[in-house]
Amino acid sequence: MPITITTWNVQNLAKSDPAFADKLDFLVGTLQALASDIVALQEILDLNALQDLATRLGFQPVAATPDGRGNRVAFLTRNVLARPPQQIDQWQLAQGVKVRDFDSNGAVGILPRFPRPAFQITVAHAGGELDIVTVHLKSKLLTFGENFSTTNETLRARTAYFALERRAAEATSLREHVTSLLSAGRKVVVLGDLNDGPEAATTQILYGSPGSQPRDPDDATHVHGAFQRADAQDAQRLFNVTKLVPEGLRWSRRHNGQNELLDHILTSEGLMPRVNGLRRVPTMSILNEDTPNLIGSQPTVGGVVPDHAPVTATFI
Repeated sequence: MPITITTWNVQNLAKSDPAFADKLDFLVGTLQALASDIVALQEILDLNALQDLATRLGFQPVAATPDGRGNRVAFLTRNVLARPPQQIDQWQLAQGVKVRDFDSNGAVGILPRFPRPAFQITVAHAGGELDIVTVHLKSKLLTFGENFSTTNETLRARTAYFALERRAAEATSLREHVTSLLSAGRKVVVLGDLNDGPEAATTQILYGSPGSQPRDPDDATHVHGAFQRADAQDAQRLFNVTKLVPEGLRWSRRHNGQNELLDHILTSEGLMPRVNGLRRVPTMSILNEDTPNLIGSQPTVGGVVPDHAPVTATFI
């Protein structure tokens, strides 16, 4: 039975937004057209807004706890949950490793857990179960107290270092979680706003063993390519199927006129069984035609159309 899964950073979804009614109409219309079974959402600031969206679509909403500014990840699902949802907020790092950031007083503090938890649901699929994890990794956007800019270049460099350290720690901890699932023979999808491109070091941490990643749509039928060759490490890999979108459409956010692919869908090989020697890949789409061009660092400035595009995979 096919299953269609979408990930979408819906940019500060809250009923207090003056454009909420129009934005809700846009989200509902887009998701209805996609005919998604499961939607992973990022930047849910208001559970009432999430409930309104779920009610309009006829979906069940489930959400993680928010970070300090009320930002959380969530799911909408028309599929019955096979297990209780699971929040993922614990670091799984080498002994003695600490994740640091500046506190509100400008002193270096230790982050005891993910400030913005990841979230997992499990649904029935193809006679078994499918674990789906949505994430919103630390942004490359830097904050300096209540400001988004600074003239202090030492502070800027140190803040950027801590942001990168946190995103890498989040990716590493999530990879450890995924490794435990794959080692138990689970089918897994990890999707969401990774806040970096497919070749970034933090993204590649999630992939597992290097090699065998798809590069473009041709890899779906290129029998001699690395993606199609069986490998002993395949059982522990996550494959970034977002790369199967044609190159000209392979972006999910536009900032200062530059197209970026920040929103990804990663899947274990169990979702891509071989037929006549080829992996049966999902049908992919990124609906970015209406996505606005974000000018400057204005993360709180929204609109009817979110600043990220929805990325969708249909698994057969």
